[in-house]
Amino acid sequence: MELVIIVLNKTDVLDELLTAFVEYKVTGATVLDSSGMGHIISNRFPMFSMFAELKDERKANSKTIFTVVENESEREDVLHAVESVLGDITEPDTAIFFSLPVNFTKGIDDETILEEGF
Repeated sequence: MELVIIVLNKTDVLDELLTAFVEYKVTGATVLDSSGMGHIISNRFPMFSMFAELKDERKANSKTIFTVVENESEREDVLHAVESVLGDITEPDTAIFFSLPVNFTKGIDDETILEEGF
């Protein structure tokens, strides 16, 4: 199993992305509001405002999406869903996509993932 993490900078496409997940049979995901370190620092310490580009609100807030997949094929499905909405995510201000191995779980099983998401 792998934990796929997507930091979505283009938050205006979140609904479209979640719809694409359904089309690609991604069975569950958890979405959290998130902010980059530069934005937080610049708001608290004005002398560090050079770290944030405050003109573009989209950069100020992002969504972090977590989903657990069983294998590489499912991870590729998630990536295809993301790129079907965002295009090439190597372009600036789109998304960051990575995965981590899941070595241990407790309280999560296939039925939990299907019914509740992760």
